[in-house]
Amino acid sequence: MSTRDKILQFLYDRVESTPEQIANGIRDEIDNTVLFLKGMQREGLVVEKEKGIIRKRKVYSLTPTGLEEAKRVKENVQRKAENIMRSIQNGKDPKELMEEYGDILPMLLMMSMVDAMLQDLILFDQL
Repeated sequence: MSTRDKILQFLYDRVESTPEQIANGIRDEIDNTVLFLKGMQREGLVVEKEKGIIRKRKVYSLTPTGLEEAKRVKENVQRKAENIMRSIQNGKDPKELMEEYGDILPMLLMMSMVDAMLQDLILFDQL
């Protein structure tokens, strides 16, 4: 899953967030996240606002175009989560799942889109 899609997915579920919250949520470096946010702002997918009275901070939220794109990403992610759960039920090796879905699994687990059982399988299998 691309950084762009991870940001879209993250903001879809949270309305607005600071760059730091987004970077932490998608497990990426803050500098890289900010670069992607600026590019997404130019594409018309996100908008930057200042929040706070005393301590001002930048927050990002989805534009209507960004919301539509995020919905498409979320549907794709949900299909992947369903495939993962089916694979687990069919006894697929957790190592194969990590190879195939390793880039998206942390986000799926964070968003409770896959069972915590998967997390246990993967964590114990990698030790």
